[in-house]
Amino acid sequence: MRIPTWRLALTGGAIVILLLAGLGLAFASTAPTTPAANVTSAASTAAPNSGPAAGARGKARIARLLKIGRRLVHADVTVVGKDGQLVHIQRDHGTVQSIGDGTLTISEAGGGTETVSTDDATKVFVGLSAGKLADVKVGAEVFVRSLVDGGTTLAKRIIVVPAAAT
Repeated sequence: MRIPTWRLALTGGAIVILLLAGLGLAFASTAPTTPAANVTSAASTAAPNSGPAAGARGKARIARLLKIGRRLVHADVTVVGKDGQLVHIQRDHGTVQSIGDGTLTISEAGGGTETVSTDDATKVFVGLSAGKLADVKVGAEVFVRSLVDGGTTLAKRIIVVPAAAT
């Protein structure tokens, strides 16, 4: 019995496609991994200084991240740290309700509030630029990444969304 040419071509094409897909998966699984881009860490990295184009890329990056990140209200995540121990991370997004005396209170969507501690090691970014706790004002939109240890929630990174980005 003779196999029609079109069946041979179709079978050969399917084999090539499956082979390429398998190679792609193999390369993807062996490629070095990078941390998942998330709103707080990606928005806090400074854009390379390569002229006006870098500023435009940074603004476009902020706009993209805000489009995705503004849906975040509150997240609790447990990961394995570098030392093999469990690390509890909390992420919050909202409007600053109050700040002072080593605490930051965030008003979140849905009517909830979250209060976190701050200290001298808390890093603050206003957009892509480094800032300080004095730059965080009541009414500002913020993204906060905190470390939860026991009953204490300590803000490690605060990103203030620039007014022009809203």
